[in-house]
Amino acid sequence: MKHTVRLFVIGLRQIAKDGMLAVMLPAPFLVGLFFKFVVPFINTILIREFSFSLTPWYGLVDGLLICLTPMFAAMISAFLLLEERDEGVQEFYQITPAEGYSYLFARIGLPMIGAFIITIIVAALFNLSTLSAAVILSSSLVSSLTGVFLAMMVVSIAGNRVEGLAVAKLMGISFAGLLLIWFVPAPYYYVMAFLPSFWIGKLLIGGTDVISFLLGLLTCLLWIILFTRKFLKKV
Repeated sequence: MKHTVRLFVIGLRQIAKDGMLAVMLPAPFLVGLFFKFVVPFINTILIREFSFSLTPWYGLVDGLLICLTPMFAAMISAFLLLEERDEGVQEFYQITPAEGYSYLFARIGLPMIGAFIITIIVAALFNLSTLSAAVILSSSLVSSLTGVFLAMMVVSIAGNRVEGLAVAKLMGISFAGLLLIWFVPAPYYYVMAFLPSFWIGKLLIGGTDVISFLLGLLTCLLWIILFTRKFLKKV
């Protein structure tokens, strides 16, 4: 375990030296501030000028914030892994005690534990729809595991950091499940039930629904297993 922690610390130092990755660290709080203050301001203007309110979509805004926070961590982890692959550092780590799953835990697992904590903080501070603690905890866990799946998707498909930038754009597709909950009526929105964000949306709308929570975890785990196996075959 100490080797894994040491590798994680090395990763933090690398992130601090990389401007593109370092700027993503405060991003969840900046996005949260924007949603918390700018969205209600725009809502006030819309109500006054057009008698149209964004309030029914506040839950969607909260869902976007909860999904975005681990996504930033996923991008950092994925680009760090790809950078190490480009520089040949990954091969060095594979012959140390921090190999295989331990290496992935240092580069993705530990960052996502941090992302889970930050997601809870950000959602508690900046939510617009008065989310309960149970909903924040459950949706943050599903979202953080989604971050693991997205990071593994990028590193298992992309061969280098340049390709990673292109593949990372696919992360946006992961929001489709969340969006359909608000804009497509049941049962048609179940077409996106294979995406974890769909079950996050169900949690935000339905409250602490154990079935939605468990299905969200299951979809995350299936995607994680799929892309982890694909990644380990490449290293």
